Amino acid sequence: MMMMMMGGGISVTGVCVVFLLLTTTGASHPDDLRLVDNGYEGLVVAITDYVPQEHCNHVIHGLKSVLHEFSGVLWKATGGRASLREVTVALPRSWRTDALTCSLLTPLTAAATPTNAHIRVTTNHPVFGSRPWAQQSQGCGRQGDYIQMGGDLLRTTTNDTYMMAARLLLAEWVKFRWGVFEERGYQDDPLYPPTYRDPATGVFNPNTCASRKSPPMPFCATADHIPEAPTKHNAQCLGRPAWDIILQSQDFVHGRNSPSNSTAALLPSLRFVQESAARIVLVVEDTAVMNMQRRWEFVRKAVRRVVVYDVPDGDYVALVVFNSVAGTYSPLAKLDSVTDVRQRVGSSLPRNPSRVPESNKCVLCGLQEALRALDQDPAGTAGATIILVTTGKGAAHPSDMEEMERLALARGVRVDTVLYPMTEHRGIGGTAAAGLQSLVSATRGSSFTVMDEGVGNDSKVSMMVALMDALLAAVRRSEPPAAPGAPVLVHSNAYPGGIESMSVGSFMLDDSLGPDARLSIYYYDLNHVGNTVQLTAPSGEVISNVNMQEEDGDANVIFVNIIDAERGQWQYRVENRADSHQGLHIQVSARESAARKISLRLWTSVDNNAINATDPSLPVIIYAEVKEEEMPIINARVTARLQRLGTDTNGSNYNSVLVDLFDNGYGDPDITGNDGVYSRYLPNLRGGPGHYQLSVSVDHNSNLAKVPVKDSVIRQSRVYSSAGKLTCCGSVIRFQHLKPVQPFQRSTTYGVLEVVSPPPPSDIVPPSRILDLRATVNTTTREIALRWTAPGDDYDWGRAHHYEAVMASSWAEAKAFDGERLSGMPLPVQAGTQQAVFHHTDRYEQIIYVAIRAVDKFNNRGGVSNIASLWVPQPPTTPPPLTSPRTAQPTNDLSELQGRGVTQPVRVAGMNLEDIAVIVGSVGGFLIIAAVLATFCYCHVARRRRHHHKQESEKLEGNRNVMIKTNSSLMVNQDESHDSVDSTVKEGEAVAVAKDGRPLSPIQSWGVTKLLQEHERRVSMTSGPLEAAGPLAHYQNMQEPFPDVTLTGSHPYAGSQTPSTTHSDPPAYQPPYTTEAYAPYPYPYHPGYSHEDLPPYTPGLSSQSSQASTAYTHEIASQPSEVSYPVDPTAAYPPEMQPSFVGEIAYTQTQPPMYTSCPEDSSVAPPPAANAQGPPPVRSKVPPPVAPKPPMAARAAATAAAVATTTTAASIEPKRRNVTQV
Repeated sequence: MMMMMMGGGISVTGVCVVFLLLTTTGASHPDDLRLVDNGYEGLVVAITDYVPQEHCNHVIHGLKSVLHEFSGVLWKATGGRASLREVTVALPRSWRTDALTCSLLTPLTAAATPTNAHIRVTTNHPVFGSRPWAQQSQGCGRQGDYIQMGGDLLRTTTNDTYMMAARLLLAEWVKFRWGVFEERGYQDDPLYPPTYRDPATGVFNPNTCASRKSPPMPFCATADHIPEAPTKHNAQCLGRPAWDIILQSQDFVHGRNSPSNSTAALLPSLRFVQESAARIVLVVEDTAVMNMQRRWEFVRKAVRRVVVYDVPDGDYVALVVFNSVAGTYSPLAKLDSVTDVRQRVGSSLPRNPSRVPESNKCVLCGLQEALRALDQDPAGTAGATIILVTTGKGAAHPSDMEEMERLALARGVRVDTVLYPMTEHRGIGGTAAAGLQSLVSATRGSSFTVMDEGVGNDSKVSMMVALMDALLAAVRRSEPPAAPGAPVLVHSNAYPGGIESMSVGSFMLDDSLGPDARLSIYYYDLNHVGNTVQLTAPSGEVISNVNMQEEDGDANVIFVNIIDAERGQWQYRVENRADSHQGLHIQVSARESAARKISLRLWTSVDNNAINATDPSLPVIIYAEVKEEEMPIINARVTARLQRLGTDTNGSNYNSVLVDLFDNGYGDPDITGNDGVYSRYLPNLRGGPGHYQLSVSVDHNSNLAKVPVKDSVIRQSRVYSSAGKLTCCGSVIRFQHLKPVQPFQRSTTYGVLEVVSPPPPSDIVPPSRILDLRATVNTTTREIALRWTAPGDDYDWGRAHHYEAVMASSWAEAKAFDGERLSGMPLPVQAGTQQAVFHHTDRYEQIIYVAIRAVDKFNNRGGVSNIASLWVPQPPTTPPPLTSPRTAQPTNDLSELQGRGVTQPVRVAGMNLEDIAVIVGSVGGFLIIAAVLATFCYCHVARRRRHHHKQESEKLEGNRNVMIKTNSSLMVNQDESHDSVDSTVKEGEAVAVAKDGRPLSPIQSWGVTKLLQEHERRVSMTSGPLEAAGPLAHYQNMQEPFPDVTLTGSHPYAGSQTPSTTHSDPPAYQPPYTTEAYAPYPYPYHPGYSHEDLPPYTPGLSSQSSQASTAYTHEIASQPSEVSYPVDPTAAYPPEMQPSFVGEIAYTQTQPPMYTSCPEDSSVAPPPAANAQGPPPVRSKVPPPVAPKPPMAARAAATAAAVATTTTAASIEPKRRNVTQV
């Protein structure tokens, strides 16, 4: 495995020669599958756990039939050059092969999990269903990753369906094995449209082969190939026919596997195996070099940690130690968590290293002893893993290397190496590491390196942790991706010592992990860990109980087991007391969950052989595949990390280089978007020779990551549909339904890169190819629009210097980059940014081909882009508008889907006229609807306001009715006009109006002084002086225009039958009964008056009336409230304090005018009457006290008199009407 990184966007002129000491583990290796004498050997078909066991018999029978048919159609398609000879079928570990639903005639052979199966039988794909599809992460002529098909495809029961499935499998086989691509277009694809304009006739044709022979071929024959067609194959392979690519592959190059003389294809032999538990043998070097700087102690602690805590239950582990000889210290044993087998195996290494010199070590002896330990297992050695821990130094005889390689291949084992420790200084001559690399390459293993970080007689604790991580990564490779129970490193961080402080960090636990987790604190000395170890759960619960901590001095670790850990973000605080040259390492580990599986795989584009990464013909590309179960995770955050091992001249660690990987489908390097494979070129590595460890981390990208939803509409009947959208793959896989991914994070370590030479004197790395060039035409202005994604200065890093573009009359001329050079090209921008340029041409009624490439400042030219074609129609008779080349602003928007090579509709400012019409119509319709709604709302609100005002007026009238006193001699006739203060307005005087336009009566608009003057005027005009004797008779006979009125309300006071004006409008005006002056307020003001003596508030009265009443109390001195019953003045008061009541039957004494003249200024109080008794009226907001009721006897007599008087008056009274005071 391996790892790499780089600073984003920094252009480096110097580059380094890089040799890869690792193997590709994420994709199948070409040498695993061999074509020998026209027959393929080594083909591996893996059936995953997603296929239910009840389908076992049907799937196995269908697989046999389909593979037999596939061998025949492959024979015919290649002209007798290839067919199938041997196939290994791996059944999932969960299947019970002794059950009736899964019975096999021959016994199964146990085998290790095939991590690089060529064909995978699993669940249906959300887009392609159960039909086969090939995942291709590398370019033209390179083998793909694998072929995937749904188990439903193999459950059919007729020969016709088997033949159809075999042909579908053949179409994907040519892509997977020989690196050709689809030769057809896709609906709505921005790069590979479904039609194109034929170069010979100028008409539109389907974007596929010129003709189809019978039977159908999986690729276009050379005679039928059309290089001008905008297909994915032509873009990736520069228009070369698919058959030419196939003949140049490793299967047929230099005349290999020429057509056979046989008349029929081979019948493949199928060998069924079942996945078994991993079998691991740890082979550890024990020489004198391990006795330095606590190296052997670190080896013992690392082996114990991995065996006791990391290896899953059910796996088998053996332990071998070698120096000049080898011996088995622990035989192959099955690990579990019940017995003490883990402790016994993990503690089997000798306490002290041997004194055998490093130069006398025998690596071959260690490998032979490991094979003997595996022979004790009935399953044999095939599929087992040998992890070799050695220093990598010392002379290795070539014959020993050859023998080890022969033994490993013959016995079917994989060898992973851990070079411990590796120093920065290189020895002279060959080393064991150089020889071991060929062994690792031959067995498809991986190489890990732990740098020497010795300090005097000690070593840093970071070296021990690095050894533990390397062993864990090697063990993890022995498990299938996302296997339940497999160890997962959730979080790892180093905290330097030297200053006593708190080491604070956080980690995330998600649903894809098992229920339990473990926090581990690794130290050099136990005293380096303080007393504070605190965990905070996502809910806020604090875990700091020391009883929850466990210590393992044999592994230098303090750990806290979190049982049934809460999901979410956790926090930790650890007291750090480490020395300045040491530190603390804190890790959080868990295990894979069986309910939700997140898989992460990492590989590169190179083989195991040492290569020059600066060679433009063989660049290094990093790939990472992220999936949830079998569904690709889209828009995840995937970051590779390249960490140089060792320390710099100051003794400090090197800075990491970060590489963001993308799944964008730009074509170089990412072939297909939304397939879950994230990729990017290896950046330039500065700093001279050194070792760099490659790892990768992935998370849910702040809840932006999504995963496809399985389309329930996909049925078996659609498997054989010829719909192009079901065929893999265009520039981007388009899913109909996506859902957010639940939070998750993963990380894995791949291996080590070794930089073996200093940078060259100048930059020799060119920009990457542009493979998403699109050309469109504005038929109105005859303007050509070119759009593409900017490459970098070095592949897809940095920014190029300038662009070169040509416009040619033929496809071949554009491919050779000949033709008219386009001027006015924009300056390149940062890699990955969208760019556009607009040009005008006078080439009408012909197909034009356009190509572009980027050039860096050292004149290194990138490859020629995909060739875009366009058609410019003849302009009308009127001259077209003059245009000049212009460029568009760079953007990352990829939403515009324009078919390459397809003439576009009329466009204005980059938009179709149809689109403009739709937009204008939509906006206009929206404005019309908005106007109608606004008008309706306005009318509705206005109507409601009028209705509300009407209701308020009616309510106000109901609460302000005027009751004509029955003792009044004035009767208002219905047919007569009524001259009142409310209705009388002088001629020529303006009428006051309210805010809503209603006219206001004088009572509402006149001031107090004006009202009193008008009242006195009218009284003086209609009545003479009253006689002292008989005031009541005079009052009954007078014909004055004002009746005796009393305001009434709709809510009378409780306990009273008489309306009152308290807390409402002022009392009604009363006519004068005598000219004698008297005190206007006959009752003495009571200083102890309280709000409890007031009558209750009358509900229903408007706020306006309440305000009028308040104003009245400011203007007029407090007056007694009217009562509607007679009282005896002598009943409750002495003669000097007897009040004058206004009764309903008769007045008992004469009264002076009720009101006196008052100035406009309400602050000036009127002078008190001369004969007033008691203190003068007090101007106050507090309403006046209510006069006490007379005794019961007096009230009864008054009531009887009132009834008699009312009856007499009613007999002569005309129909009365209410007079409303507002």
